Amino acid sequence: MSVTRVFAGPVSPNYELKSYGFGAGGVIDATSSAYGMLGIIGEQSGDPATSATYGANPGLVFTKQANVPPAPTFTNPGSTYNRLKLILNTGGNPTDAEYAVAISDDNWATTRYVQSDFTPGTALGDEDWLSYTGWGGLGGKYITSLTAATGYQVMVKARHGQFSESAWGPEASAATVSPTLTFALSGDSITFDELTGANAWTDSAKSTTLTTSTNAYNGYTVYGRETGTLTDSYGNHISDFGSPNSAPSVWAGMGFGYTTNDSALSGGTADRFTSGGPKYAGFTVAVPGDPVADHTVPVADTPITNEQFTVSYRVTADADTSAGKYTNTIIYIVVPEY
Repeated sequence: MSVTRVFAGPVSPNYELKSYGFGAGGVIDATSSAYGMLGIIGEQSGDPATSATYGANPGLVFTKQANVPPAPTFTNPGSTYNRLKLILNTGGNPTDAEYAVAISDDNWATTRYVQSDFTPGTALGDEDWLSYTGWGGLGGKYITSLTAATGYQVMVKARHGQFSESAWGPEASAATVSPTLTFALSGDSITFDELTGANAWTDSAKSTTLTTSTNAYNGYTVYGRETGTLTDSYGNHISDFGSPNSAPSVWAGMGFGYTTNDSALSGGTADRFTSGGPKYAGFTVAVPGDPVADHTVPVADTPITNEQFTVSYRVTADADTSAGKYTNTIIYIVVPEY
């Protein structure tokens, strides 16, 4: 019987390699109009190493990947109904790294991606990868076009050049709320003093405070109108002050009118009631009325809470005005701008 020695690996007269491997090398990257492949040859040995906090993979491909971003800051500071604020955590990536954001409202049963216009979309395009500055830097960006009263989850991944895309990082959660609006008046009636020669047939000391709270992104407008002129039981009238809301004027003559302390009012020159004033206008009977108070600056980080404006009234008659009890009804309507 003869015995033949079989070698498992490369041998020389003195040595044998029982096990061996090829180190990593490189080949020219393969590309097409749609895809690219990083050409690294050689084995990637070993299993991924993970813990509850960290993970590491073997091979050169892993060393080229961007750092996995930590969970971002995801909040609803303005108690908003259709947007949430996202502030990225770069995870130590270079300043020219780019980031993509995934978003879900069903715990990742369905995944969408934040587009370059900061709204959710079904696909992640190259244009949706933005730098840290593009995502708003320290101030972050609002993800918009969300559904009211809904919880959302987001994850972030990074890249730094070709073939460097990281895994998705840990998630952060936040929720939108329902639209809100409350509106109140300081009282539902006012009573003017008796008009006599002693007070120059005038009372200008009565007012109504308007209080509004809302999370409407574009604020709100309060409109005021009357059902008719001041009228007594015999059909006698005290006419409305002649100047319109769009061009109020310093008081002169007789009538019933109002002024507002809103110095940034829509519907004309913003401070038209307060500059050189108070200036007055007469109420309209047209629906919905004229603007008497508003907040038209977009609301983001802080909802409007108990914002107050005051509408003050003036009535002036003369000795020839028929004595009597004159009444009318003023209607205030608040219109939120969601």
